[in-house]
Amino acid sequence: MPRQRGFSKLEFAVVLVIFGVLATLLFDRLVALEHETERLEVDLTVRHINIGIKTAVGERIMRGEEPRIAELLKENPMNFLGHAPAGKVGAGGTAYLAGEWKFDPGSRILGYQPRQPAAFGGRTNLAWRFTGETDTLGRTIDLRLEPLK
Repeated sequence: MPRQRGFSKLEFAVVLVIFGVLATLLFDRLVALEHETERLEVDLTVRHINIGIKTAVGERIMRGEEPRIAELLKENPMNFLGHAPAGKVGAGGTAYLAGEWKFDPGSRILGYQPRQPAAFGGRTNLAWRFTGETDTLGRTIDLRLEPLK
């Protein structure tokens, strides 16, 4: 009886099963990384906008223009970012595209539609209100983005 060369059918099937399991594990890990990346991207964008807002408020205070801090509420908070974020930036309206940021000046709500809703617990729209804090005399002393649930 001649000696068999190469893989038998059983050995080939075992190798295919092992590769299939490894591919499944790799795919699951890649999906988890995509979710984490988008969560981080959104979090950093909001943090950078808040830093830009704080910088603009600080500049007005340094110039002695505290009464003009409230005027900043009329601006699109994306302007404080200094550059366009990854993805698209729209103005107002109700229709969002995946990965798009929009600001509605009437309600002062900044919204984002995730590309991966599962990364945000299945939420299809994320929103923050651009708001100001006033002192006891009614003067605006601080601005920020507050998350909406």
